[in-house]
Amino acid sequence: MSSALAFQPAALPDRPAAPCRPALRVLEGGRAPARLAAQATFRRRRVGAALVALAVVVALTLLAITALARIAGGIPSPAAGELSPTLGAATGTPGVAARTVVVQAGDTLWSIAATAAPTADIRATIDEIVARNGGEQIVVGQELELPVT
Repeated sequence: MSSALAFQPAALPDRPAAPCRPALRVLEGGRAPARLAAQATFRRRRVGAALVALAVVVALTLLAITALARIAGGIPSPAAGELSPTLGAATGTPGVAARTVVVQAGDTLWSIAATAAPTADIRATIDEIVARNGGEQIVVGQELELPVT
C-alpha cells in the first residue's frame, strides 16, 4: 500500500482591495501650523525679554557710574554756580596775592578745581586745594584758597 501523496500548491483566495487612503500633503518644514505659531510666539517673547534685560543692565550701569562719580566728587549738582574768585592774602607768604573762592551750595572739590584750573590735571589741583585748606571737607560759605595758575 504505498500510495504516493502528491502535494499540490493550493490556490490562495483573492484579497480584497486595500482601502483608499487620503492623499498626503506637505507641510512647511514638516511641522504643523499650530506648532509654527507657538514657536513664533516663543521667539517674540524671548526677544522681548532680552531687550528688557538689556535695558535694565544699561540703566543700572548708568546709575552706578553716576553714583561713583558723585562719591568721587566728579559731578557737581545742578545748583553749583561759577567760582567767585577774589584776591586775598596767601597764608605763609606775606605780600603774595592768592585766589580764593567761597563755596556755594552744590559745589564739590572736583567742580571747584575744574573751574579754577581748566587746563591742569584736576586731581593734582584738588590735592593742592586740600593741602592749602587743611582737609577734604568743605561747607557752604567756606572760603577756599586756590592754587595760583
